[in-house]
Amino acid sequence: MRRLDAVFFENNMATVAQVKEAGFFYCFTGDPLWNNVLPSSQRERRVSRLNRTGKNTTGWARRLTALLVTACLVMAMALPVYAEVDPLPDAPDEVELLEDGQGTASGENTAPPEQNAATPVPDAATPEPEQSAEPEQPAPAETPEPTAEPTPTPEPTATATATPVPTVTPTATPEPTEQPQKMYAAKSVDNVQAVSEPEATDGFTVYFVVPDTMPNDKNQDVTVLNSDEIRFNVNTDANTNGNCWQSHTMEPTGWETNGHKIYAVKNCKDIRGENFYEIQFQLYRDDKWTAQITLKQPEPKPISSYNNKMYVPTADGKSGEWTNDSILTSHTYYANKPIKFENRSTADLTNVKANFYIPDESGNLTLVNGDSTAQDVPQGEFVGFTIPDVECSYVQFTWDEGGKSKYYNFYNEPVSGNDIESFMYSETRNCFIYTGADNVRWGRENSFRIYYDATFSKLPTTGREDTGGDYSIPKAKKETIYFRIKGGDNGNTESGTLVKDGTNENLYYIDIPQGYRSIIFSGEEINDDNATKGNGVSTEWLEIPTDDKNCFYADTNDDAVYNGTTRGGYWAPKGTLRDAETWKNPDTKVVDIAAAEFTEKPNTKYVTSTLYDYYTDYELNGNNRDSYDNDNAVNQRHWVPFRQFDQAISDYYQSYVNNNTGKSIIYPIYTGHFQPSDWAPKFADIASTLNLYGWSSYNIFIAANNSNFDIGGGNEKNSYAFQGIVADKRDSDGDIVMNGTTLKEPHFNEEFLTSKNSKNAKLGEVYHNVEFPFTQKEVFVESDQKGKGVKYWWFDSSKTSLYLRKDTNSDQLYLGNDSTGETTAEYLSEASHNVDSASDPNKVSTPYGFFPFNETTTSKSAVRYNYGYGAKLEIPFTLTSTGTVKDDYNNEIPIRFYFSGDDDVWVFIDNQLVLDIGGAHARVSGVLEFDQRDNKKNTVTSYVSRVKNSKTDNYGAEDCDENKHETETSITYLGTTEKYYKNASVSIPNLSTGKHTLTMYYMERGMWESNMAVAFNFPDNNELQVQKEVDLTNVTDDDFKNCFKDQKIFNFTIQNQATHYGEKEAAGSDTSGTKEVNLTADCDEIKPATNSTEGEYIFKLDTNPEQGSGPEGEKVLHWYARYTDTEPVSAARKKRYGILTLKNPIDIKDERFLTFQVYVDPKDHGGDLSLNNLYLELLDENNVQKGSLGTTGINGATYGSVELVTGKWVTVKLDLNKMKKQDDFNNYVKTIRVGDNYSRHIYFRNFTFIPKAVPSTMTGFTTDQKEIPDYGSAKSGNLENAINAQYTSTEDSDTQLVDEDGRFVLEDGETVTFSDQFRRGSYISLKEDLNQNLYDTKWTVYENGWEVNSMSGGNTVQTVKVADTSKSLVSQSSPAAGPDDGRTEVYVDKDGVRNEGYKESKKPDTGTNTIVFRSYKDPDETSSTLTKLKVKYVNTVKTGGLKIQKKAAEGEEGTINGTYTFKVTFNDVGGEGLEEKPIEKTVTIDMSKTGDHTETITGIPVGTRYTIEEVTPQDGSRLQSVTVPDGNEAHVINNTMVEGVIVASKNPNDPNDLEVTAIFTNTKRKLINIEFDKLWKDANNTVLGTTNQPNEIYIQLQRRLANSAEDAPWDVVDYPTSGSKYVTVHHTDNGWLYPFNNLDQYPVGGSAENNYIYRIVEGTVDKAGNFTAADGTITIKGNTYVVTAKATPKSEKDSETGATTTPATVTPDGTITGGSGKIELTNTLQNPKFVLDIIKKDANDEKTLLDGVEFKLEKLKQAKTGGTQWEVDTSYTFNNNDNLHYLTGTTGTDGEIKNNPFKDLEPGRYRLTETKAHEGYNLLSKSIDIEFTQDGKYKIDDGPAQKATGDAASGYTVTFTVLNRKTPELPHTGADAPSLWLLIGMPLAVAGLLIFTFRYNRKGGRRH
Repeated sequence: MRRLDAVFFENNMATVAQVKEAGFFYCFTGDPLWNNVLPSSQRERRVSRLNRTGKNTTGWARRLTALLVTACLVMAMALPVYAEVDPLPDAPDEVELLEDGQGTASGENTAPPEQNAATPVPDAATPEPEQSAEPEQPAPAETPEPTAEPTPTPEPTATATATPVPTVTPTATPEPTEQPQKMYAAKSVDNVQAVSEPEATDGFTVYFVVPDTMPNDKNQDVTVLNSDEIRFNVNTDANTNGNCWQSHTMEPTGWETNGHKIYAVKNCKDIRGENFYEIQFQLYRDDKWTAQITLKQPEPKPISSYNNKMYVPTADGKSGEWTNDSILTSHTYYANKPIKFENRSTADLTNVKANFYIPDESGNLTLVNGDSTAQDVPQGEFVGFTIPDVECSYVQFTWDEGGKSKYYNFYNEPVSGNDIESFMYSETRNCFIYTGADNVRWGRENSFRIYYDATFSKLPTTGREDTGGDYSIPKAKKETIYFRIKGGDNGNTESGTLVKDGTNENLYYIDIPQGYRSIIFSGEEINDDNATKGNGVSTEWLEIPTDDKNCFYADTNDDAVYNGTTRGGYWAPKGTLRDAETWKNPDTKVVDIAAAEFTEKPNTKYVTSTLYDYYTDYELNGNNRDSYDNDNAVNQRHWVPFRQFDQAISDYYQSYVNNNTGKSIIYPIYTGHFQPSDWAPKFADIASTLNLYGWSSYNIFIAANNSNFDIGGGNEKNSYAFQGIVADKRDSDGDIVMNGTTLKEPHFNEEFLTSKNSKNAKLGEVYHNVEFPFTQKEVFVESDQKGKGVKYWWFDSSKTSLYLRKDTNSDQLYLGNDSTGETTAEYLSEASHNVDSASDPNKVSTPYGFFPFNETTTSKSAVRYNYGYGAKLEIPFTLTSTGTVKDDYNNEIPIRFYFSGDDDVWVFIDNQLVLDIGGAHARVSGVLEFDQRDNKKNTVTSYVSRVKNSKTDNYGAEDCDENKHETETSITYLGTTEKYYKNASVSIPNLSTGKHTLTMYYMERGMWESNMAVAFNFPDNNELQVQKEVDLTNVTDDDFKNCFKDQKIFNFTIQNQATHYGEKEAAGSDTSGTKEVNLTADCDEIKPATNSTEGEYIFKLDTNPEQGSGPEGEKVLHWYARYTDTEPVSAARKKRYGILTLKNPIDIKDERFLTFQVYVDPKDHGGDLSLNNLYLELLDENNVQKGSLGTTGINGATYGSVELVTGKWVTVKLDLNKMKKQDDFNNYVKTIRVGDNYSRHIYFRNFTFIPKAVPSTMTGFTTDQKEIPDYGSAKSGNLENAINAQYTSTEDSDTQLVDEDGRFVLEDGETVTFSDQFRRGSYISLKEDLNQNLYDTKWTVYENGWEVNSMSGGNTVQTVKVADTSKSLVSQSSPAAGPDDGRTEVYVDKDGVRNEGYKESKKPDTGTNTIVFRSYKDPDETSSTLTKLKVKYVNTVKTGGLKIQKKAAEGEEGTINGTYTFKVTFNDVGGEGLEEKPIEKTVTIDMSKTGDHTETITGIPVGTRYTIEEVTPQDGSRLQSVTVPDGNEAHVINNTMVEGVIVASKNPNDPNDLEVTAIFTNTKRKLINIEFDKLWKDANNTVLGTTNQPNEIYIQLQRRLANSAEDAPWDVVDYPTSGSKYVTVHHTDNGWLYPFNNLDQYPVGGSAENNYIYRIVEGTVDKAGNFTAADGTITIKGNTYVVTAKATPKSEKDSETGATTTPATVTPDGTITGGSGKIELTNTLQNPKFVLDIIKKDANDEKTLLDGVEFKLEKLKQAKTGGTQWEVDTSYTFNNNDNLHYLTGTTGTDGEIKNNPFKDLEPGRYRLTETKAHEGYNLLSKSIDIEFTQDGKYKIDDGPAQKATGDAASGYTVTFTVLNRKTPELPHTGADAPSLWLLIGMPLAVAGLLIFTFRYNRKGGRRH
């Protein structure tokens, strides 16, 4: 009980209570020493006694007293032995010791030299333990080893057994036995999977020989024509009643027998049933049944018995037989036929062979003409071969230099495999035409191919009461198109049929022999040069083009079919978008748009709109409707003129339904008049020819597409809306979608209209940015004059005619007319006169209508009116606080939006549908009222005059009209009272306060009358708009273009100086919703994702690294990860997270931004952070994530561009709306995770969630100027940041505020609007914080949408002084300074207007560029009271490119001639991390072509990082090296990849003018790869922790030839680039892996007979960059390691044989030769060696050196009993001598150990004992414990660590100087000395006894 005894020795009067109070009670119960010495039962008894009595009842006092007495006696009689420490002044690292009777320098006791070394040596005497009362527990029984489970016996492998093929004798009615067609799956010819016929077993195939005649229903012979259709009609037992008729069209096989064609149904899988009852071969002509052959069975026969059979009737078709004709199975049908090879390549081909094959029964292709003759085929010529007269079905061509074609099955049988194709042999398709490896086809020799596009011409014309015949090409339900060509060299003509192209169902082709010049296409056979066919059945004779216009695009049916003429069309390249206006009639415009000067009218509001024009079939042919037949007859041609357009819409609907299981289009809508079946001519007559989606649901179709009927069949519903066609929400693109779907409504889908549709046609035109004029009028005045004085912006087509026009001075589109008045209002034109269905202008409800495309129409003819168009109007608005305005009589009048007209109208506010007036209908009215009073805040109320019933409950199951509903409201419009019978209320967030956009979609799609009236009275404002546009002209790739979308990265600063009126503070945001994370109070846990005892990962609270930048003692978050995580990017993210868990989740539903600050430690020397490497993730309580999904960073979510510079706190602002989230994220943030892909010390603080801004409210139509904020400028007289200026955005529904730095942020395409935020006449400074490395920027100032290229000024202007009235503010380029208009606001010294901060007419003194916020046209506001300016910034992206070059290795030119593919990966786009994920592109280089073998990628934003790597070549070559030319901004990685940054093109005018970026050199020599890895171990062969490893090492790759001498030098391999003498390997999350790729297996010109031997050595690098290889050992960070190497071969797959082998040979010393493998260097820590020097001196006279002193040194180990006890390690041996368990040394005359044995000591704890003293001197009373540590330090008796002399490489030395004193002489007999000792000892003994007695009595005596 050492510690306890010491306490009582020093405090001998202390009570137990005092001991307990002092904390020493813990020593009894918790001291490890106590616990180790006493048994548990004894400990418990002693503790128990102390707890009960507070006294020591176990004899502690007596024992202590006895100790005191003994000590006194010893002191009295002991010899005076003492010690002192005397350091040597000239040896600071030496230790000087002398003997000490009280212990060693550390005060520790030690065992005497003779003590058994195996006995544990405690720090103090150990009492004998008391016997434990607890019985000894038996040892647990050993758990037996598990018995291995028996190995299961493998099941026998099934052996495939061929099934015998039964033979069947043909009979008239076959027996139910199956004779399968002899076709097998070809398994291998050069690893090619040839034929597969899976359909033959699953499907059904039957053949029919077409006779000359077939009997009709009167048994009359009907002659079979080539154009007739043959059908296979069968009755099976699929139904329970035994009758199930099924019909299948038979197709011609191309075969004939005895002059009769053979038709077939092949591989049919939808024949239901098991047996045939009856079989009919039917003849159809003009889609009508005409004749048939009937085979009726007396008994049902299995369907399988007819499979692959052919029915051969007699010539009259009245009898016949079933056969197994050899034509079906023998593959000899084409025997002795010619097959040809034409060479259209750029080189002569030699030794061309035609090799013919047949698959054997195992499926292998077997060559049948091994002796085939080879022929040379010069360029431009062809040769012929003959198909052998033996069975064969495949051909492959081969030629010299390894040339070969695919395998072609010429029976058109199903095949599979990449190298196999199939086609049907014919006389016009028997030549293999070779143009190049990737350009081959089968066709006709010496021919050229042209195409026919039947997309439009195939629409059937067979409807009743329509065209009167079948005039389409091809004919209805047919696929045959005929041709006739003429003009051959011999005047020949040919006729035939086109071949259907397999890539497009509407595309056909013909191979035309050279020399033919003209062609006719026809739906019927043409056998006469003069026999063209009218009604569109054929084209006229067409000149065959000789250029790339190789496809004829046939016209629609209108007008040729109706006018009896031949069908028109045009030639254009195959596959181009159908656009007749461009290709056919470039001089004829489908729509006439008049050119006229646009003059902005006063008191007119121009609303930006978009017009959509839908093309009729006539217009799709490139015609203008003004030239249409002036025939006003009531017929299908005029009522359904949009047939192609409607079919495309139908396909669009059907495609969506097909791809979205369970979805349907509830109400499909189309364009045209669809006459109900109640009246003629009914649409049902032609419905089958269009086959429109939804027609089968007749009532729904008619209700949505006809004005008269409702869904229940009720009529007389002309003036009723039909609701529910579109969804009540727009999609994320801001487009309307069909109800119940995500499908964009096609009429307003620009992509569908202009390109992406099933017709591959331009189906219409879209006109953007059309200015739509509205004028002011009091349109809603009640009879009692309520509403008087309230003006509305208004347009009514019955009062005003407007037409689409283009400004003569610009490309600006606008709606205008020829009005000579101040406005466009109340001007009417006869071109807009409404007419009825018969073109009668006198039978219409409204005389004039809305016809924006009809200005040039000269007659009131419905057929020439444009009735198919749409319009989209977008009206930004705000409301007054009440949603009302006051009239002249102080009545509160609701703010309104009003529409009246036809057809469909849908009105959205933001993305919410608020007014639904859908459907084809006559005039219907709708109103939106915005009254915000009476609990209507943020609500809009809609009213519709009448509504049809609908099947969708949301829109009402019954009519809403005067018959079934009460009047909901009445409104007087232009003196006429309108009643409304349906209303609805819709909630719009922030409606009463925010800036919103009302979008009206209007569509005219009927065929008579078109009406539109619109009125609204939203409040108006003075506005300053700022628009951002990114010009991506130089960016050529869509992936890079998309990087600039949806990126809020353009920072602007706005300042303002008011010049009039006084101070007015800007209202700030409501900060009550701000939620800041307190890192101490709010956090439940802060930890790294990976717990690391070695400091690899850190995330904790730490002190602020930037002192003075925060409160004193501030705690911030400290994140660190030791390794980089970039290969691949962020792969180890889960290990690197810093995780902050909150005590209580934060609700961020109403929050808009997250801000936090980041500090990057500059000591890392890692440069600035990148946004795409830094990540921040928010997790809800269910661990659902928002932000930095996948491997993305915070890029794309930042609000504004952020530069994360080092050494300072940087604020990052994230837009929560931009942060992508996982599904079901619930907006309650429980956890925040942060991290970075690089190894940096990063600090975080001030995580704050900021709510949306709360905008100020308006109280009237306009804001009083003095109520507009001055932002502190009225007091300062300077430009001030416009802090808290409110603005709205086109890309955001929230009102936002300018921040404290005067900053706001834009994205591409965004416009922000400051409404009534700046006083008229104030100065505005607008600057963009621009990345000038990436962008060139220009700005333009607009007023009311028009560029400001001059300004009013001079003596007539009172408000401003203008320095230069001709100054243009268009396309200026001073982005840093911002716009300056050169104007000065005139100072006004007038009460109520005067501004104390603006004393004179003078621009701001700061020299900053400014504009005056006033009109440029009318600065004195004589015609308008509103100022509307816009500054548009256009940032043009600077781009560059890269050029990749492919080379052959030296000496291998000409052998590397394949096509090589490169993968180029781009990230950090623009240097701003704009990409969501890395962008990958592929580049191919064809080495067979001449040239420099380079390819370029251009149009890449400057600053983008890239990597280039070659995809494994397919030609057996290997990448030998990758090099980067000097001066290029790139470098090589691992000899396989190039990494670099895009720089601006040196020649902007020619982006392809680039220097070579990287050169990839390939070889066909064998290359190998060697992977390097590193292991670290300590001296005990245990893996070292990463803390003790360095961050980087240096290695060198060396090689020499295998036949070199053993002492031959090793050559350094320059890697990864030339001149690189060593590689620096960094430790990453993946360890130390490093690849050496593409190494030569043997020298150039050599062979595998003498391979290179490779090895890797580690070394050091000096400051000059010189590498020195380690010679067995290496010292790193003061530690010495033994370096050993181990090589492992790698298995490889032979590219030719596919076999897996291990060709590499390795040696024990870590070399590799002959193949790929891995070399692993292991650094084993070498224990530093210590030398212990001892010098023995006299303590009184240090000059006296003592010899003959003997010391013993033993190795210690920790005792098994634990604690701090040590014992001698008897198993340890010194100097590898098994018998040497300790060392001894004796001093010589110089006091030092002779032949010092105390050397080469390893780190560890030793005990030094003096075993023999110099004669006359005392021994050391205590042994000395010495501990040597791995880092070169030592400790004496657990004292402080001290540095030893030396280093790890040379060893360390510790020197001890031991001082001894002489032994005093004892007194002789009779001397006075004994008396002296008695005099001293006796008093001490008495004192001891007194103390003992006193203590005993004080305790009250011994208790029994």
